Order: sequence, then C-alpha cells, then structure tokens
Amino acid sequence: MGPSISLYNADHSELVSRWEVGTVKAQEPSSVLTINIWNNKGQNYDVSDLKDCSMTVYDSSGTTYTEDVARDKWVEINVPAVDGDSITWTRIGGTASKSIRANAGVSDFSIQGTANDGTVSNSANFATVNLRINAPINSVPGNKTFKVRLTGYYT
Repeated sequence: MGPSISLYNADHSELVSRWEVGTVKAQEPSSVLTINIWNNKGQNYDVSDLKDCSMTVYDSSGTTYTEDVARDKWVEINVPAVDGDSITWTRIGGTASKSIRANAGVSDFSIQGTANDGTVSNSANFATVNLRINAPINSVPGNKTFKVRLTGYYT
C-alpha cells in the first residue's frame, strides 16, 4: 500500500489545507507556518515509506513555475531535522527544492509508514517543516496564489 500523507498544524491537532499568509511587505519575512507531514498517522498497519522527500513551490496551476512567487523563490523553508536548527532558511521555488526527512528514526530523506499510535513521542512517521514568505525588494504587489509541492516516491 502506498504512503498515506496528511499535513497537520504545529501541535498535530488539525489538518492543514490552506496557507492564509495575509499581507506581506517586501524584505520582511511573514509569520511562520509550521506543518507536520505525517505518513500513516495513528494507524495499526504499515504502508510504504515516502522516500526522497522534498518540497518546492509551483504556480497556482501546480505544473509551472513562471509566476513571481515560484520563479523568484519568495517562499523560504526550514527543516529542523535537516538544518539542525530552526533559524536556517532556504529559498525554494520551481527546480530549487529542499530535502525533507522525518524528525527521528531515519538517516535518509524519508518519512516512515510503519504502524504507530499517532503520538509524537512514539513515532518516526512525521517531518516538521517551517515555511514563510520573504518577498524581494523588487516584488510586484498584489494577490498571489501558489502551491507548495511535496514530492517523493515509494516502492
């Protein structure tokens, strides 16, 4: 069975489906959105691990990266399990992606799909990522739509 991916908020209590960023000023980072990417949260059976995990940003179509948010890499990501801290930020967009790994239990860029009880202390089935917008000084104002894309594969 393939991975069963779900995105939860910072305290693992609610699913996240949208990122309402609000107003962002050029060269002033937005507030941070923390997402916990779970594979098989709280299930008593195994599914496939999600391997070679990474995140990037695409245009609102989800297939191109020619609009400014994706092309100019407005989104910054921090992955504590990869970066070793919560203050290192990497710009992502289009072909520029950031590798993701579970917070515990793995040395590669994967999120395990093993059975678990859904609690943070007992699971290696999730990865924490922090996202923010940091628009460049020459950014064009206006409403922006974009998609943050998680990719990986399973066997």
